[in-house]
Amino acid sequence: MLADVHGILPSLEPVLVEIRGESPDEIVVAGDFLGGPQSVEALALLREAGCRFILGNGEVNMLRMHRGTAPDTWWTHRQFDLARWVFKSLDTSVFQFLEALPEQLVISSPGCDPVRVVHGAPWDVYKLVFPHTEPEVLDRALRMIPENVLVFAHNHLPDVIFRRGKLAVNPGSVSNNLNGDTRASYALLTWDGVCWKAELRYVTYDLDRVRLVFDETGFLEANRPLSRAFMESILTGENTAWGFIVYAFHLAEKAGHKNIDAVPDAFWLAAEETYPWQMEI
Repeated sequence: MLADVHGILPSLEPVLVEIRGESPDEIVVAGDFLGGPQSVEALALLREAGCRFILGNGEVNMLRMHRGTAPDTWWTHRQFDLARWVFKSLDTSVFQFLEALPEQLVISSPGCDPVRVVHGAPWDVYKLVFPHTEPEVLDRALRMIPENVLVFAHNHLPDVIFRRGKLAVNPGSVSNNLNGDTRASYALLTWDGVCWKAELRYVTYDLDRVRLVFDETGFLEANRPLSRAFMESILTGENTAWGFIVYAFHLAEKAGHKNIDAVPDAFWLAAEETYPWQMEI
């Protein structure tokens, strides 16, 4: 089980090398394989590996843009430069592939209990599930599925939890864990003849290659400041991207822009100058 690749080959490639060494029966991608500077290349590599996929919120966003149902602000505001950049990198064949994918999947192998795979929560691909700070959300998720195993992702926090007689597994992120650990992660599920066992695996990869990819593809410069925040998140293992978004909204609200759905461009761009970055670019 792997998730949240976000179009980053420097982390995906060594993860797939290690996974192939396990000779797994199946490789399942729990969403958000697009969303970065090498989205098309990452998807091609995953398909070549014979993976099964579900949609993540990132792919749902791309489909909303493709179908013409995305909010107007996604086309007009600099806050969404990154999404537009990724969208423009995708061709018709990718959208045909996305249109055929489900938002969740039940894996049924002969002789094994079924496993349900979602991206966010069983009722909402966008919903973040934080088992330790909001256990009631995980409880709801486990109650509403008939299976005894739930794989979920989206929050970039790898975890294995036994709760209320069920197993919940978050494989974390292949590209950007947000627990202070800059390694990639995935989860190995093994049937022992009675029940599923889950093990988290971590893979070190070359962070300098990430810097090069962001720069050489033009992704960093074209999509600043969010691309800068995304890269800092990867390089530090902390949620700089979300912190920056909150900071930019705060600047706009202080200036009188209340109850807004998107940050006005002037405040979005100015936020880069005053945000407390940890790293120089």
